[in-house]
Amino acid sequence: MQSHSPSVAGVGLVSFLGLALSEARADGGYFAGSKGAHAAGRAGAVTVATDDVMAAALNPAGLTRRQGILIQGGNRFSHHASSYERQPTLDWGNTEDGIPPYVEFSEVHNSEPWQLVDPLLGVAANLGRIIPGATDFSAALTVFAPPGVSQLEFPLEGGQRYMMVSREAQIITYACSLAWQLSEAFSLGVSLHWLYLRKLDYGLVIDARTMQGANPVTSDTDVLSRVSGSDPFAPNAVVGAWYRPARFLEVGLAGQVIPAAFQTKSTLEVEGLSPEFGDISLTRDGEPARDVSVELPLPLSARAGVRYLHPRAANGATLFDVELDVVYETWSRVERFAMDTRGLSASWRDQSIDMGQIDIEKHWQNTWGVHLGGDYHLLPEALSLRGGLYFETAVAERAYSHVDFASGKQLGGALGASVYFGPLELALAYEQRRQPRVTIQEPDARVYQEVPQNPCVAPYDSDRFCHPEYLGQPAPAVNAGSYRAVSHMVSLEALYEF
Repeated sequence: MQSHSPSVAGVGLVSFLGLALSEARADGGYFAGSKGAHAAGRAGAVTVATDDVMAAALNPAGLTRRQGILIQGGNRFSHHASSYERQPTLDWGNTEDGIPPYVEFSEVHNSEPWQLVDPLLGVAANLGRIIPGATDFSAALTVFAPPGVSQLEFPLEGGQRYMMVSREAQIITYACSLAWQLSEAFSLGVSLHWLYLRKLDYGLVIDARTMQGANPVTSDTDVLSRVSGSDPFAPNAVVGAWYRPARFLEVGLAGQVIPAAFQTKSTLEVEGLSPEFGDISLTRDGEPARDVSVELPLPLSARAGVRYLHPRAANGATLFDVELDVVYETWSRVERFAMDTRGLSASWRDQSIDMGQIDIEKHWQNTWGVHLGGDYHLLPEALSLRGGLYFETAVAERAYSHVDFASGKQLGGALGASVYFGPLELALAYEQRRQPRVTIQEPDARVYQEVPQNPCVAPYDSDRFCHPEYLGQPAPAVNAGSYRAVSHMVSLEALYEF
């Protein structure tokens, strides 16, 4: 190993602060829980302690902790239960003698809660084992699916129909990482990522009416809209640093340094939900067309951690460690999910509407997360136990609550263990992530029914083109109600180092 003074390493770490605290990646928003049995078992408190192939996403500087060649593979099995009960409303689209009926809704549940394929595979090595003289460098190749809820399915006739009927997303990350150990107390690392959005499907009901009116519950002009697409490449990168100022104390920083976004090439399918529609055709400039684009921004974020290591009295090896991490994410980049139809028109019988741009308003906000976790080495080189807790602030303002992602504040806890058989480690972790009930009242709700050809336009105060009961807003609010979500996640992995 090269030898560098602690003072030089310390100056390097301080210089790195400005970069790392501006950009990184963590749980929340699109994501749910932690990936990797070590990280999941500690409830995500691994910015300092990470030393396996998932350092590619957490802190690539941690790769220098391994001195051999590590092969790692595993899967996360999860169950994501979410429910929504829409608040009762007055149905101004079906009045009798000018009096709207009072409509109550049943609670709806995600009918596709199980996620059984959520893999990771990677290899990490101290390059000195392969290249003579390169003992100060470590590298890793990792392929994994980021932790998240890949699929949600709600009933077509449910109270959430104007927000979302279904969503499915499949993302694969290919990562190439390199770490440099400047001294025994200081390391730097960088990881380059290729994000492959293999599949993004989204379905919701829109109202295709072309005249003044309001149908907050159901309409004869309802259309089921489904968009399906992919994005083969979005770049990303994570940089990280690790520093040990004392034998019992370590600190770490990591940051995502590219403001990435998915830009999908997608196709649009529309289906009338009333017999009056018949076949619906999609055209652009008079020619058949179905192509649209969808943009999904990704956040910048930062994570910083401090770790205490308690030695065994006998030989000085670590008996247990405790780590505290703080994670910050710029989810305010997600103003909306935007589907640009680029001038598509939908036609049926003698009617036609311009699909325009369909925006699902999000107005997400930046979040903070606090993660506390650690390992206890019960039997040296035979059995380790781990656990942790975490809290994350809400990614969405209450007014923009939605069924597609659990966007309220999150509480979580985890337990895990590793059993060692010489160079083979079997790691198991259970993690729970819970969103306490979120309730929004109709006057405060800000997610509105999608009505592409709505004649009511900003400032939404025209008695001629806007429904008198919904003046000041483009259409009825459809997200008032109560939301609940809980995820149970089990990670199982094998790690072999030689």
